[in-house]
Amino acid sequence: MSFTKRSFLAVVVVTAAVFVAAAAADHGGKGKGEGHGKLLRQHLVGSILSHPPIHGVSRGGVPWQGTGTASLDRHGRFKVRIRGLVIPGLGNPGPVTSLKFSLFCAPDSSGPVFTTDSTPLSAHGNARLRQHVTVPQRCLAPVVLAHPNGNAAAYIAASASTF
Repeated sequence: MSFTKRSFLAVVVVTAAVFVAAAAADHGGKGKGEGHGKLLRQHLVGSILSHPPIHGVSRGGVPWQGTGTASLDRHGRFKVRIRGLVIPGLGNPGPVTSLKFSLFCAPDSSGPVFTTDSTPLSAHGNARLRQHVTVPQRCLAPVVLAHPNGNAAAYIAASASTF
């Protein structure tokens, strides 16, 4: 079998087309719709007594343990899922029965970009929120704070990069 320049070029074009189609179908290794259009995806952790104020908001008066995730897509869909956000000495959230969430961007003086409606916090420290919000045009150093019982002056969980 003899290859001409034309047949070699055809093989290269077909191979490239197959590669591009496979890469597009793979979506970068993510599941259907996952990561598509995401502007923000952050992990949340419970606050501890040594945490400083963040954007002028003080941490709660007792330590908290628990985790969660927050995400925002370009269409304004804001989602939060909290798991096991409890006061360690009690094993439950004590008097906290609901949470609001705020997104802050740098600089500190600008205040929150948005604060959500309240969502219930279960006796096991679990919560879910899905709400449509206004997407900021730009957000430097985004931080999500969880406010206990709607008290925007305190937080009991914050987004964090931990290692």
